[in-house]
Amino acid sequence: MMIKSICVKQAGKKGKGVFAAKDFKKEELIVKGKKGKIFHTKTARKLSRDDKIHLNELDKDKWEIMGVPERFINHSCDPNAIPKGRSYFASKSIKSGQEITVDYRISAYTKQKWKCHCNSKNCTGWVISDFFSMPEKLQKKYLPFTLKFIKKEYKKRHSK
Repeated sequence: MMIKSICVKQAGKKGKGVFAAKDFKKEELIVKGKKGKIFHTKTARKLSRDDKIHLNELDKDKWEIMGVPERFINHSCDPNAIPKGRSYFASKSIKSGQEITVDYRISAYTKQKWKCHCNSKNCTGWVISDFFSMPEKLQKKYLPFTLKFIKKEYKKRHSK
């Protein structure tokens, strides 16, 4: 799949990934996602297996099924992109051919744990799907980009 400046292709153990088909400058828009189907946690069991692994948290009990290509943007402990709403922007320069990655913990709260395959120098080997599992320095860095309810929780935890 090719969408102007990006393409979706195999990314090894991670499955499919999104790759730059051109150079991106820091802060440049990579892709603007479309609104997906929104549902509540209690109806999640009705989703297909594929949809269940391509979800985006919106609130403590509200989820969105991600569309293509954003559903194929993989996690990295040293990402080169940042989500802002449904759009993704380069957080550093990205060369053509590089995989586009984000830190899934930026907008996560479920505390699910899975093996990380990013192989970055900062990789811990595991991802705990929770904003608050990140070191304090990263929480501060990513706070402007996280969800409203996570920002509220962060303020609550730091107002003591």
